[in-house]
Amino acid sequence: MYDPLPVDPFMTKAAEYLLVIGFLATLLLGWPSLARRPAPVATPLPAGKGGTTPSGWFATALERFYHLGHAWARPTADGLVEIGLDDFAQKLIGKPDTIALPQAGAQLAQGRPLASLRVGGKAVDLPAPVDGVVVHRNDALHDRPGLVNGDPYGAGWLVRVRPTRWSANAEDLLQSDEAQRWMAASELSLQRRMSPSFGMLLQDGGVPVSGIARALAGEDWDRLANEFLRG
Repeated sequence: MYDPLPVDPFMTKAAEYLLVIGFLATLLLGWPSLARRPAPVATPLPAGKGGTTPSGWFATALERFYHLGHAWARPTADGLVEIGLDDFAQKLIGKPDTIALPQAGAQLAQGRPLASLRVGGKAVDLPAPVDGVVVHRNDALHDRPGLVNGDPYGAGWLVRVRPTRWSANAEDLLQSDEAQRWMAASELSLQRRMSPSFGMLLQDGGVPVSGIARALAGEDWDRLANEFLRG
């Protein structure tokens, strides 16, 4: 019968040591190139239309201050403040039939009604985010009220005012990350009111349909909308 050659344990250990030393030498030689490899960087979400940033269902726009009643304010280069309604408000109300705006020269007070959006015989008030005197109003909304839905942070602006207490008013408004967290909280509050069947009314991608208040509350939609808009 064939007998295998005896194995020298010292030679086996020596071979193992050589393999380990070779691996360590390869690692040390290659380490400089590995160290120079840049760390992965997270890719930020692209800005949306009009310089908006997505925040779940609703977008916020950059360089704007937000009132808790879902109106925004944006200081302009000529010393005025432009005002509009945010993405949450336009999706909550849906496409208005008419929008009633104050005349030039009207005095606005923070938290008091600024504009009245009428849908199907019912009206919802949007609060003014700042104190001031109306200088211009967006008369294009008379014939095209749907501009507030298509471009709430741009062509759908409501009025431009000359502020009278901007510094004090701004302290009560939200901006940047704080505004996005508040918008997310508004979405959560809305979700808690939804029935399981409301999912059937969502558009592709889980974005709510226009006119959320009517979908949720039916004929009492204006009461729900005014509650969120602090009307």
